Amino acid sequence: MASLLIGTFLLAQNNSIQSLREALLADTPLEEDLQELCDDIGGRVTGSAANAAAVDWALNKLQEAGVKAWKQEFEMPVLWLDKAASARISGGISFEPLVVAKYQSPPGTYEGNLVYVEEVSAAAFEAQSAAIKDHFVLVASDLCLDINGLFAEYGMAATAEELARKHGAKGIVFMSSRPNKLLYRFIASSTAANDLPQIVMAREDAQRCIRSIEKGEKLKIAIRLDAKTGGAFKTHNVIAEIPGSEKPEEVVIIGSHIDSWALGTGANDNGCNVSMMIDIARQMTKLGIKPKRTLRIALWNGEEQGYFGSWAYTQAYEQQMDQHVMALSVDIGSGDIIGFFTNGVEALVPVVDQVLQPVADLGPFAQINAPIVGTDNFDFMLQGVGNLVANHKPALYGPNYHAASDTYDKVDLEALKRNSAIVGALALGFANLDEQEITWKRQSRPEIQAMFEQFQLEFTMRMFSVWEPWLKGERGRE
Repeated sequence: MASLLIGTFLLAQNNSIQSLREALLADTPLEEDLQELCDDIGGRVTGSAANAAAVDWALNKLQEAGVKAWKQEFEMPVLWLDKAASARISGGISFEPLVVAKYQSPPGTYEGNLVYVEEVSAAAFEAQSAAIKDHFVLVASDLCLDINGLFAEYGMAATAEELARKHGAKGIVFMSSRPNKLLYRFIASSTAANDLPQIVMAREDAQRCIRSIEKGEKLKIAIRLDAKTGGAFKTHNVIAEIPGSEKPEEVVIIGSHIDSWALGTGANDNGCNVSMMIDIARQMTKLGIKPKRTLRIALWNGEEQGYFGSWAYTQAYEQQMDQHVMALSVDIGSGDIIGFFTNGVEALVPVVDQVLQPVADLGPFAQINAPIVGTDNFDFMLQGVGNLVANHKPALYGPNYHAASDTYDKVDLEALKRNSAIVGALALGFANLDEQEITWKRQSRPEIQAMFEQFQLEFTMRMFSVWEPWLKGERGRE
């Protein structure tokens, strides 16, 4: 009799995953949702009217689908909304380059010499220290083609910022890593505490300046930055929940961030995956699927400024972190999912392999046991909770990352549909795991620190200004 019951349960479980897969791959409102979010609402910087509209839009979508959903309020440390940025080059040549301010660059008017440093290194900055002091440093960048290029650029920028501060620079001008005068925005390594003017200049304009300087001509730059600024303010995550039928106190959480920068409309970063999360919740509810554990779907806010929404969630649910079985973040665009980062928890690798079996034909999949710092899995990792980040084919993510070109037409809609089936199967598979299949446990603080040391994460965490808060116990597990 017992074996019959077990067999009946496994059959029901497999049928649920198969039904969910078929529903997600069929005609659903996913594309229409994405178009509304990108075209009608647009770029969604946390603290903007568009961001608040997106939060209400997502909540309504979930509630209209019959999903239990609510807004989780939390506090952002500082408000910064770009209004305008302009620059003028004078001296050996005279023109107005295209520029955009990096997040939290202080508004104002600035002038100084433009000093080109050929290499972002301590030696190169030291060699021009006298020229750099009280003036603007121009640094070059390689072309960004994929996520590896993104992390390389973040690393270069963090080093440049550190050296510029050390040598008393008035500000930094970064050559755009994208061609065709494409501009984009990202955070300074000092994030919300940044007080150094930093701009991204169109690649071709920066190269023009470099050619002039290399001919021996002296250049000056005048910069005007305008932004709406303010102190701490309240904003919201959107959380949806499908209660567990057997272990409702245990939680599997999957999520994507609803905020974006506003040069484009936040399509691949990360509107496509917000629409995916809504569709997964919608189809599971429509099918009446009851996972064993509670499945939460999170649309995080404040991610671009330092993953503040997911951090706030781990603070609010700190006493329940032991009951969080797994946390997944999907945040690398709409290219086909080719596996998952298991973030230093080796025991997750075979389990991910197992739960992906019902969608194996949508692969192949290869898991990578390396920790990702830079999206909403991070504070779950700091809490020692098993966490995953979806890994994607590059598609159009890297070249359009945070850029004016991150628009609806760049999304691979067919791959996005396949990805929704993959993520849905993975989420339901984790929610339905038998107890003996959970072969990992929540890591202690010493274990987390040991993992950081094993993977040499200090520089990366400093790059995103989260190393010191971890060391001081301000962020992460006690």
